[in-house]
Amino acid sequence: MGSGISGGDPDFDFSTLIWQGYWLSRDQFGPLVMASGMGIPFEPPMETMQMAMGMVAQNPDDPIMLPQNMMPLQALYASASPSLLNDPREFDPMDFEGLRLDSSSFTEEVSGRGQAATMLKESQWAHNFASTHFGEPTGDFGAQQRFMGMMVSMLAQMQGQYAMQNLMGVDGLYHDSDGAVDYVGNWVMLHALSDIAGLTGDAEGRYMNPDAHPMFDGAATQLFQALEDRQPETAREAAAAIRALQYRASTTSDDSIRTATLAKATAIADTTLVRIVPNDVVEGAAAITGLMSVAVAEDSDTYLHAAVTQFQALTADFDATNGVFTSKSVYSADDVAWIIGGLNFLAQRAGGETRQPASNMLLAFYESTISLSGMQLSAPPGKSGAMASEWEMDLPSALFYHPANTPPPPMAGTLPVPAEEITWDGNSWSVTSDRLVTDGAMHLANDLNWLGPHLGSSPFPVVGG
Repeated sequence: MGSGISGGDPDFDFSTLIWQGYWLSRDQFGPLVMASGMGIPFEPPMETMQMAMGMVAQNPDDPIMLPQNMMPLQALYASASPSLLNDPREFDPMDFEGLRLDSSSFTEEVSGRGQAATMLKESQWAHNFASTHFGEPTGDFGAQQRFMGMMVSMLAQMQGQYAMQNLMGVDGLYHDSDGAVDYVGNWVMLHALSDIAGLTGDAEGRYMNPDAHPMFDGAATQLFQALEDRQPETAREAAAAIRALQYRASTTSDDSIRTATLAKATAIADTTLVRIVPNDVVEGAAAITGLMSVAVAEDSDTYLHAAVTQFQALTADFDATNGVFTSKSVYSADDVAWIIGGLNFLAQRAGGETRQPASNMLLAFYESTISLSGMQLSAPPGKSGAMASEWEMDLPSALFYHPANTPPPPMAGTLPVPAEEITWDGNSWSVTSDRLVTDGAMHLANDLNWLGPHLGSSPFPVVGG
């Protein structure tokens, strides 16, 4: 039973993988953006907080507990040591001072890609927290999570405004704070801006904001126009571009923009991905992500078959006993995110003779890299973790965290985030850089969320208008 890898947990099956990914996805971004201090903070107006609380909690039997010492961030720094300044066991779980990082370890630069991936993480979790899984405003459970949805929606919008005001150049592209242009980051920014435009423009949704919607809708279209002539140079960039273009198509009300973005996505798949010969397994997995995105959007066997061809190459290189690829020994958090993302898209939508082998490979690779390697630096102590509410604890313990994620003491003195880099030496894993790097950490957090997909978020937007 289990994934079949050496040293694996026999209870770790595919449903357990999905739920563990869900909890880690929640843990990886909440403390970072609300408590760590790793960036440029802002103070939400109290009237805004009160209005949000009133919208989602209308039953005195289900009150909201407002965390103490919150430090919401309007911009995320590029990297930091994940080591906590304090022992969180000495603080109330709702006192966020216990989750601060050491400011002397911060790389005080803002990465456009990291900013965008964080915005996308928040907007996608806003979708999740609006799900009926978390009850209704008049109900007797879920108010805390519904309030978190309001907070992360607000955070995504504040971070988007920061990016527009401080990172956007005269060329219409988003630059890192040092002036560098990262095209993958710009495509991720288009993805995030498009999703926020959808949140704020949904007349039937909880986050409808007629004041903010035109700004984000316009910013997304403006960035698309700045990128329209760009031809991606790698499979990673092509996959990021296709996902972003499909989200722009799904949230715009302009038929001409929808037509243009979908045509661009298909053209990128045709010119960059259909016949690509990847130079490594990460590029192969990214190609699968892009190809499957187009295959699902167009219901096309052409792109599905191309994705399956890439998967066959991954299969030939995979060591199923150890859950690693024989051609690669060093994995960044970003690498792991691309590989999990590509395998997940196949496991969800490939069908036929590919779905089960892809699911098996995903299970083995995830357990090996996320859990046994030590990449996930810590996690709250199972069901009693502060991120889970009492009414959410009816699930079996195995569905919360892998045993390897919760070594004593709880949270192991680090924020619950992934390490920058792990290395396989042929016999065992080591964490070769435990630094928290926003780009890769938030990319991974997004792809863990999409493992289900869970609740309201989805990696496959409806693009038909």
